[in-house]
Amino acid sequence: MFHLKKILLFSFSFIILAMLSRTVNADDGLTKIKQRGSLIVATGNYKPFEYYDDNNQLVGYDIDIARAVAKKIGVELKVEDLQFTALIPSVQSGHADMVIAAMYITDARKKAADFSEPYLKTGMVFVTRSDNKTVTDAASLKGLTVGVKSGAASEQIAHQINQNVPFTIKTYQDTAQQTMDLANGRLDATINDLLNQLELNKVFPQVKIVGKPFTEAELGIAVAKGNTSLLSVINEVIAEQKANGEAETLYKKWIIGQ
Repeated sequence: MFHLKKILLFSFSFIILAMLSRTVNADDGLTKIKQRGSLIVATGNYKPFEYYDDNNQLVGYDIDIARAVAKKIGVELKVEDLQFTALIPSVQSGHADMVIAAMYITDARKKAADFSEPYLKTGMVFVTRSDNKTVTDAASLKGLTVGVKSGAASEQIAHQINQNVPFTIKTYQDTAQQTMDLANGRLDATINDLLNQLELNKVFPQVKIVGKPFTEAELGIAVAKGNTSLLSVINEVIAEQKANGEAETLYKKWIIGQ
């Protein structure tokens, strides 16, 4: 009986230690970042959130937030420009520590990664050429060719609308290219995020936003499931920027252009 109790006690202790070990390993993201000396951030190319300037440097609204997170941790910032569809997999695989790319917080994405508190609100809009008077809403897309960004919320929404209103969906790797095709008459309309489209309209005066956003969305920062230590720091930065006015400064700088 004594030996049996000893074996059971040893087994129980081993199980507890194993569980604690898994817990630590599941949330050692911040420790690894500090040991490495750098925060690896995955992003896309989505002006004004992240884009290359005249010096071929990634800049933008999201890059400034990422820089603030790296500064809070006390490490160097390393940014990697990836295709939008590769962003979530980059944190799942451990290739990147966090993703910030004007990414909508959705139920589907929350199953694949953990998200920060929202740092900005936006929504989807329909876009067409400035001289177009027929595209007014979802129903008016019937029979047309509509451009969307591959893997983004615009593509998902287009497929949802397409269930009731048949039209051709054409996907693009970036919204600048789809807007260019719209301006040149190769598309009838596009679906895009309001904030990004406001920036594109400065470059493409041939296009216009139709009405107001027909969806509501919040932008968040993604990390690997269980990486609560890094997520806590990210949320601290977001809260501090909202409280000290830095969030408003970033909005004026990158979205409005002041």
